[in-house]
Amino acid sequence: MSMATSSGFYALFLATSGLLLLSLTQSIQKSPQNLGRAAVSSRVPAKLSIFPRHSRRTPSCIRRLDAPRSGGFGSTTDAPQAERKVPQDLALMSTLLPKLGQAKCFGVDPADYVEQPPIESKLASTIENVAKKLEENFAKRGGYGMSEWREVLEGEWQLLFTTSQIYRDNRGVTGYSGLPGYGLKGVYSRIIPDENNEEIDGKAILIEVLSAPFGKAAKNELRGAYKMYTKNDYMKKKQVVLDQVFTRGDTGGEMGKDLKGNLVMFNTYVTKDGKLRFGRSSKGALYIYGRIGEKGGINEILSRDRLPWDGGSPLFRVF
Repeated sequence: MSMATSSGFYALFLATSGLLLLSLTQSIQKSPQNLGRAAVSSRVPAKLSIFPRHSRRTPSCIRRLDAPRSGGFGSTTDAPQAERKVPQDLALMSTLLPKLGQAKCFGVDPADYVEQPPIESKLASTIENVAKKLEENFAKRGGYGMSEWREVLEGEWQLLFTTSQIYRDNRGVTGYSGLPGYGLKGVYSRIIPDENNEEIDGKAILIEVLSAPFGKAAKNELRGAYKMYTKNDYMKKKQVVLDQVFTRGDTGGEMGKDLKGNLVMFNTYVTKDGKLRFGRSSKGALYIYGRIGEKGGINEILSRDRLPWDGGSPLFRVF
């Protein structure tokens, strides 16, 4: 759908949001079950009328995770302890982490993916190639089944990088970041299980935070449900799918809008501490997500911008 500093990748989160505890440096003494082959495919219909295509100008993306581009970023201590046991994964992770920090706007800004049209930037191609190798190694180690993925996916997440053309076209989720004076701050998601409803596996909420004029911020929110099942991905490999369907939302300052949106993810990789995961769309677009820590979570991030915890906000605010 269609969205410091020598301590490394996690300092990136702690220094700027204080909440994103993507502690790839921290322990995984509890080694989550079996990290399986599932690919995350976030496919968002490009023809959603609620998502207007605004100008193609480069957005003023104010990254939630912005941090200095130098200093110890990507050192071996940044990798999860579980990944340190696999030399190949350690080297790959040490390459991936600094590249994620260099991205200007989660992969949706042209500076993140265009070197010189039609040549793809080295940043995007490096992240893509490293992700593929991590996914391959992950699949060789066995992979998670349905129950393990249910446990991993539950919670709050932030989009760190994507190669989705739809997200690039929209400069995020809704396209409103392309308006003059607006930019993309962050894209967050909540996966909330619901064991009492036989028709769905749980509730899904997608949140897009924008920078707005006068130093303000705006929030778009999409609400719906998700189901999980197995299906062959674009490589004809059976994967565990996270299928999110959004039916209501608050976008562009309009509240309670009916809408139709679909976000399909084939889960492909997750670190053993469950704090960093990859997914692929039905066409192979890459999505990289980081888990948001328990303290405060998304609500604390929203509070800093004086945004509501539930629902969207007006697109334009003076006070």
